[in-house]
Amino acid sequence: MEEIILNYIDMSEEQKINALKNLKNIGFYPAYGTELTMKKIMDKSVVNKMPQFYFVFRKEQLIGYLFIIGDTQKYRPFPWLAISNVDELPMRITRPLMKIHIKAWEKMNDATMADYLRRQLIDYEHGVGQRPENLCR
Repeated sequence: MEEIILNYIDMSEEQKINALKNLKNIGFYPAYGTELTMKKIMDKSVVNKMPQFYFVFRKEQLIGYLFIIGDTQKYRPFPWLAISNVDELPMRITRPLMKIHIKAWEKMNDATMADYLRRQLIDYEHGVGQRPENLCR
């Protein structure tokens, strides 16, 4: 199967609207607000700075997300350092998403978070905290 990982910044307007609308179909709801609230925040994202928003598509269907927020206080709809569904995705997708995640924290000079994510990826590769491949999206 062919999946694609897209940064929100690189998506067409149609892809952005479609992705935001379909997040609830894969179990994501913002802590506050609506699709429009999320879109306003996501529209402010810039390359190489937090927050960053990644979406995973298989063909046209949204199957995954990785939102690297970087601040638990700044955005009411996203009160997390990061949130994703990488544990529900096959390793062929989880691995590159986790590498994106690790690199983002390295760019922010946060070695503690980057190291934590490296250890988490190793756990996932050993099946700890990761769905079995046959149960992944």
